[in-house]
Amino acid sequence: MNGRTLAVIPARSGSKRVPRKNIREVGGKPLIAHTIQDAEEADLVDRAIVSTDDDEIARVSRGYGAEVPFLRPPELATDTAGLAGVITHALDWADNQGNQYDFICALQATSPLRTPDDIDGVLTRLMESNAESCLTISEYITPLQWAVSPDADGYLSEYFETGSLWGDDPDRSQDIPDITHPNGAIFAVTTEAWRTHESFYTPNTVGYRMPPSRSFDIDEPWELELIRSVINNPTYINCQ
Repeated sequence: MNGRTLAVIPARSGSKRVPRKNIREVGGKPLIAHTIQDAEEADLVDRAIVSTDDDEIARVSRGYGAEVPFLRPPELATDTAGLAGVITHALDWADNQGNQYDFICALQATSPLRTPDDIDGVLTRLMESNAESCLTISEYITPLQWAVSPDADGYLSEYFETGSLWGDDPDRSQDIPDITHPNGAIFAVTTEAWRTHESFYTPNTVGYRMPPSRSFDIDEPWELELIRSVINNPTYINCQ
């Protein structure tokens, strides 16, 4: 199954934990520039646009070759505005321009270690399957089954009561069932499914696995500093 893909890079101005994070310097260029360039280099992306409410983000994005065809309305730029409204707005804009797309892909600017090959991998997985959507997933660095929680007296016990830690035969990490989580880097869906569900999580969703070393999502100041320290480090990049 082939078709045309529209990639949307959401980048609103407000960020309480890391102010102006979309245009903060990371690896010698603004954070959002990494995602713009990934989208440009991905073979299966036919068109990529930045959806923002902010003139400065728009200017910086255009400076790195991005298309910023509109400023999104204020109601889609609040702290409570979800991704769904942003994607529908972008898709409606494309439809009104007479441009039809078979797939929609959302690329989060806060995941700068994602690669063009990851984008193509997600879209290939979606196009070659019977699924409606595909998203990037990553294994838990610490097994989820090892979660603990304090009681009213502050004493720890297993959160899931699996016996993985406190049982007669505690599990070794290599013996624990593999569980993954969405890492937020890439979401893709068929346009038909989006119009039905307005979500990247559909009844028929598949995953594309990314290693934890490329799965950082910058949401806190320490994560920004961590990514700054490794993004251009050849030793780190080569070990992924």
